[in-house]
Amino acid sequence: MKKLIFTFLFAFVAQFLPAQDSVSVSHLLFENIEMKGDIYDFSKVLQKQGFKQQQRDLNQLFFVFKGNVLGHSEQFKVNFTKKTKTIWRIMVQPHNVPLDEIVDSLTARYGEPYEALTASYKWMLPTGFIQLMVPEGYDPTLVFIDGTGAVAFKDEDNRN
Repeated sequence: MKKLIFTFLFAFVAQFLPAQDSVSVSHLLFENIEMKGDIYDFSKVLQKQGFKQQQRDLNQLFFVFKGNVLGHSEQFKVNFTKKTKTIWRIMVQPHNVPLDEIVDSLTARYGEPYEALTASYKWMLPTGFIQLMVPEGYDPTLVFIDGTGAVAFKDEDNRN
């Protein structure tokens, strides 16, 4: 009888777990904004948050914005897929920001890096990953890749 009650209780609790997951974030966050949808919707969300659109290139599949990233005014590129215009990657090159400050800020937001090499740091998250590349003699490059958008990119023919 105890096993039956335990099984029933477990099944009852388990049925509510997916409902909790459905309200959680299913896309990577960039400056507390979900990286989801098509480039036009995402552009509207960015602009409502104070980011300014600088450039649009529909042939090369990117828009450029400027705004506050990691506490500094920076330009960044948002890449999207050719067919559905799904956003999948954001690239930032923080200028005049000490590397330690970038790593500390990302670690505070996302936890310890999954991988920390001499010229690269990577944060693996359930919804995608963030990579900080530090080529010698150049400004670092920070890349946010949303898992859902990356699947769309892989599935679509994105050749120009």
